[in-house]
Amino acid sequence: MSTRSSVAVILICGFTSLSLAQAPPAPPKPGPEHKKLEYFVGNWTVESEIKANEFVPAGKTVGTEIGTLGPGGFYVESRAEGQFGTRLAIIAYDSHAKVYTSYYASSLGLVGTATGTVNGNTWTWMVEDKYAGQSVKGRTTNTTLSPTEYAFKYEMADGKGGYTTILEGKATKVAP
Repeated sequence: MSTRSSVAVILICGFTSLSLAQAPPAPPKPGPEHKKLEYFVGNWTVESEIKANEFVPAGKTVGTEIGTLGPGGFYVESRAEGQFGTRLAIIAYDSHAKVYTSYYASSLGLVGTATGTVNGNTWTWMVEDKYAGQSVKGRTTNTTLSPTEYAFKYEMADGKGGYTTILEGKATKVAP
């Protein structure tokens, strides 16, 4: 091997090792949309009134919901428990689609997805639930009343372009 070839090999190896020695890029950080999800972190008491409907009888319910910020701060894990079983959910911001997303399942066989937007203090979620072989579309509205309280309403699509209120209530944060 000539001296010129040896120098070229040494330079290539040196540049390669320098490029490999550089620190990897920093992981992404949550943006302002992700930070808005932190409102739901904590322990909540949830009180609601169910309107008579074809799925469950009318009545009042009380339950709990625990929201935990996921590793990295990009999503919230939510676990709700009450008279209608347990529900697990992942709530995140989809930075590609520019909407909030929620995926959930319950101990009663309900599974669903929702996409949401925020306008001021109002979160609006367009919901698609699957239960007992049926697909049900609806809308959930959460209105922030204070740092520790929000009102909510779930409305089921009536198939004619309108909605029927099924559930209304209030959630109160009892611990961070």
